[in-house]
Amino acid sequence: MGELFRRLRYLLFHRRFDRELENDMEFHREMAARQGRQNFGNTLRLREQSREAWGWTWIDRLLQDLRYAARILWRSPGFTLTAIGVLTIGIGVCVTGFTLLNFLVFRFLPVRDPAALVRLQRDSPEIHTSETPYQSFLFYQAHTKTLSAMFATMGSPAMELDDDLRPVSIDFVTANYFSELGAIAATGRLIDPHRDDSADAVPVVVLNYMFWQQRFSGDPSIIGRVIRLNKKPVTVIGVLSNFSATLDGSNTDVYLPIKQQPYFIEGSRALTDVFYGGGVRMWGRLAPGVTPKSAGEELLALTNDLRKLYPKLIWEKEYIHIDPGGHPAILQPEMLRAFALIAALLLLIFIVACANLGGLMMARSVAREHEISIRIAIGANRKRIFRQLFTESLLLALLGAFSGLTLSYTGLRIIAAMNPTPAWVSFAPDWRVLLFVVGIAVMAAIFFGLAPALQIARQRQRKTMVRQILVGAQIAASCVLLIVSSLLVHAVLHMMYADPGFGYEQVIGISPGLDGHGYTPQAAQNYLDTLRGRLLGLPGVKSVALSKISLLGNGYTAYMTVDIGGHPVNIYPNWVDREFFKTMEIPLLRGRNLRPGETHAVIVSESLARRQWPGQEALGQKFGDQKDLVVGVAGNARIKALNDGDAVEAYWAMQPSDMASMTLLVKTAGAPDELPPMMKSIAETLDPKLFPYIWLLKSGFREFTKILENTAVGVSVLGMVAVLLAGVGIIGLVAYSVSQRTKEIAIRIALGAKPLHVLSVVLKQFLIPVLAGAVVGAMATAGVSQFLRKILFGISNLDPAGYAGGILVLIAIATAAALLPARRALRVDPMSALHEE
Repeated sequence: MGELFRRLRYLLFHRRFDRELENDMEFHREMAARQGRQNFGNTLRLREQSREAWGWTWIDRLLQDLRYAARILWRSPGFTLTAIGVLTIGIGVCVTGFTLLNFLVFRFLPVRDPAALVRLQRDSPEIHTSETPYQSFLFYQAHTKTLSAMFATMGSPAMELDDDLRPVSIDFVTANYFSELGAIAATGRLIDPHRDDSADAVPVVVLNYMFWQQRFSGDPSIIGRVIRLNKKPVTVIGVLSNFSATLDGSNTDVYLPIKQQPYFIEGSRALTDVFYGGGVRMWGRLAPGVTPKSAGEELLALTNDLRKLYPKLIWEKEYIHIDPGGHPAILQPEMLRAFALIAALLLLIFIVACANLGGLMMARSVAREHEISIRIAIGANRKRIFRQLFTESLLLALLGAFSGLTLSYTGLRIIAAMNPTPAWVSFAPDWRVLLFVVGIAVMAAIFFGLAPALQIARQRQRKTMVRQILVGAQIAASCVLLIVSSLLVHAVLHMMYADPGFGYEQVIGISPGLDGHGYTPQAAQNYLDTLRGRLLGLPGVKSVALSKISLLGNGYTAYMTVDIGGHPVNIYPNWVDREFFKTMEIPLLRGRNLRPGETHAVIVSESLARRQWPGQEALGQKFGDQKDLVVGVAGNARIKALNDGDAVEAYWAMQPSDMASMTLLVKTAGAPDELPPMMKSIAETLDPKLFPYIWLLKSGFREFTKILENTAVGVSVLGMVAVLLAGVGIIGLVAYSVSQRTKEIAIRIALGAKPLHVLSVVLKQFLIPVLAGAVVGAMATAGVSQFLRKILFGISNLDPAGYAGGILVLIAIATAAALLPARRALRVDPMSALHEE
């Protein structure tokens, strides 16, 4: 304890100790001189040894190194600003990526006790769904002991507000939804379990804050006003605060009590029929001291009890899957793949920036040769010099890292301000982001500062191996980014202009939502037949088809997994009528069309036929569980998998049980934009309680490609940033090479060497690393493209145009960057250069 106290005293009062030590040393030196001893010893060394004995002098030395590093960097403002700029970009993009990951996955939502919040989903070895029948939810809610509360949300087709044609997004929520989240109202009140949890209660609605601002201009008098949703009167009781978060990442316009769902959707069986196709999304709150594992075991037992009540409802080996629910997003496998791709691209930017700065550090070392030589000549330890040089790199990295943090935070704030973002969304750095910034700064200092510091301290600056490695690393990383961005741009163009295998530009989709309104199969058949006849009578309508799966609209993507050749393959099924192939312009290549109500007959796509029966005729083959006979082979159509060039499809004839869930596809002769209002009027005239959802398939197609466009633009920007950084780095490295070979160049010029020869001598040493980096980058991109092919259609294993274009652009930029400083070699004055040497 005494030793620790002594060290702390020195740390806090080291200046006083230093003065006392200096006085003591002077006293002992004078006493030695009086006694006739002339060799008292090196006073400075003895003083250092004394300081070591007091302890913790490494902090003092670190502060000295930092002060000296700050002075050195201050004296070289051009280099310092360039280095900080390079690090700001290289580290800033990495900090941006981590900040987004941190916000989505690690940070908690601003809700009550978010750590106890869990998301509950039905799961089994073969089937997974996020929705549960409402009656099942009530069973779990009534019997659970490990969850202190359960609540749920139910989606709904968009509704009409008053006479406004703009759709309004809806969420039905249990009455305890807002109270369990700890949400507050900006004005008015929220749904109350004691007042609004009844089908007989006065219909009420809570508005989303941004919806209130946009549609009602933030008018506070909206509270208590009666509005009409789907022509049903409902009283506005409150506006959800912009600082209150909701679950599932939803940006719903209005919230309604779930008990009032039948009031707005007449005939709906969603709350009463346990076998209803839809359901609710369940959430729960763990009781104090309960672990997710314990809650899962109890819910499994309750699921088995529920199987006794509804044997046909519960799947084999079904259980309730539990995920943390208090975060903005749940990390799914698709998100993991996307984050892995983004992380790899950002890491490449970081590597390019570090290699760039390493080259600049090497170039700058020439100007410090004299300083380092003097320090070594007067007795400086090489280890001490290395520590000082690395401290400079560390200080530079910290300045660049926190500059990158500022750039990242500012950029994210601007993006959030340009988009409708709730006030609770904040990208302010927390301890995880700050720790990441410090960690990546130390890593950057090691990457760009370690090798130059070792070489400078050892006075081996003239070796070219490190420079060549730096050039190769920059070229390889930049090559990957350029080629990947080229592939993504190519994929966008392919998606937008290549034939997807079906006609969509002149097709309108109509989803009447008959199943949600309790239509029986026969009533649905009558309604659809009448609606089809009315639609065919509209001018410009060529054909009308029925499809169970919604296409490029608001429906879900259904697929089944089958084993083909020992490998699982996703097959996209659909149940259609005879007009489907004609309306969607999907050719029947062989065989016949489906017959109305036909069972155990299937039409497969050409890609499925080729993969399932290679080298054989698919017609007449047994498919699936060996009960369905292949009666036709259709052309490939990536209707539900636009990003999959190898998508395989299968079509069955629609059955009477499917009628209530069918959608209509209307093919027009000209532009379809003017027909939706007339179609909507016809559909509502046949049954006023219906509010069909109508969309243009071309709009859905554009929405999908827009996501890909944004991805390609982002990656292209990263690619150009990498090339810019690589260009700056190559300029520094070539400048360093010119400065190192000044004497040789001067002699060559004095002997009459031609300018072209001098340039070739300077640039020749960079030829191999540039080519090697391009080759390594191309090989690495080949591996990345294998991953991209799984998520993006239009990317092939080898795209000659993309690879050649990326490599040629990179080599051209590298050459231009190298020529700028290399021209200095042609302006060298032989006499002056030789005189300096």
